[in-house]
Amino acid sequence: MKLVRIHGAGTGLLVGPPGRAAVVDIPRGLEELGRGEPGLVAALEPYFPAVGGSWLPLIERWNEVRDLLRTLAEIVADGQGVTSAAQPLAGVRLDPPLPDPGVRIFALGGNFPAHADGIAAIVDTPESVRTGVEGGNPPWGFYVIPGTVIGQDGVVTPPSGIRKLDYEAEVAVVLGGGEHEPGSEAIDIWGYTAWSDFSIRDEVFGLMKLDHGPLTWSLCKNFRTGHSCGPCMVIDEPFPESGLGITCKINGELRQDGSTAGMQYTFAATAAHVSRYAPLAGGDMILSGTPAGTAIEGGLDGPYLKDGDHVEVGVEGVGVLRNDVVMRG
Repeated sequence: MKLVRIHGAGTGLLVGPPGRAAVVDIPRGLEELGRGEPGLVAALEPYFPAVGGSWLPLIERWNEVRDLLRTLAEIVADGQGVTSAAQPLAGVRLDPPLPDPGVRIFALGGNFPAHADGIAAIVDTPESVRTGVEGGNPPWGFYVIPGTVIGQDGVVTPPSGIRKLDYEAEVAVVLGGGEHEPGSEAIDIWGYTAWSDFSIRDEVFGLMKLDHGPLTWSLCKNFRTGHSCGPCMVIDEPFPESGLGITCKINGELRQDGSTAGMQYTFAATAAHVSRYAPLAGGDMILSGTPAGTAIEGGLDGPYLKDGDHVEVGVEGVGVLRNDVVMRG
């Protein structure tokens, strides 16, 4: 199943094949469906809030809701009801499918060896970053501020004066279940989606000062519109053991082509490490890190993003996440 957040409305259910996909506004659909399935409506209604509401109650009680939601999807797919609440995906504006407005997002850094090696060849990086898991080092990364995340077709507008804006295609997973046991690699992946991580590289090359000191704000990542996710959240589907394919195209040109199978620290290993120090629970997100092919791997003259560029991140099973770039002078 695939959930979306409809701009200015509530939660949507994405149904149908690519090219003919439709979005059902679940609250509106439940209201219409209530004429024939009142029990179904009463059971589902508390889990699908209005605009910007939280999916955490849905995640926490997923086992109680799963079959009911699948029933609703089947009814829509078969054309049995809620037709007035369904509209073509192409005509729907989507918000980022974050599970909660205040979601906790843990992003992995240097998690694909070829990407980490490419950066190390350009800039001085600590040995622990270069050797990673082979050197017995734990996973590392940064925290993402939820308010910096935009959705499908959102415009990326970095602060004025930025000259080296990079692209990074990733996969984001949402943990299911209740509170995570500290140090455990036993995780339940409730959902996953495509993620675009836009990175300011100016400071790396001494072009500006953004952060300094042993502890930083990670402002090179956490600027307004610095992240994007979507278009949908794939839920209640097994996460493939063989991995999910990840691609990034800039103006139609393929720049990145990888798979989560290339991660050196798995989502489970990352959750185990983080949970030893910070609490994790259902609804928390972990980002995969990015495969090789980013602009910084080309050094100062790498193919950084420019005004008007069109960025497409594709994740197997999810679809394509699209964003345009508008650079400020």
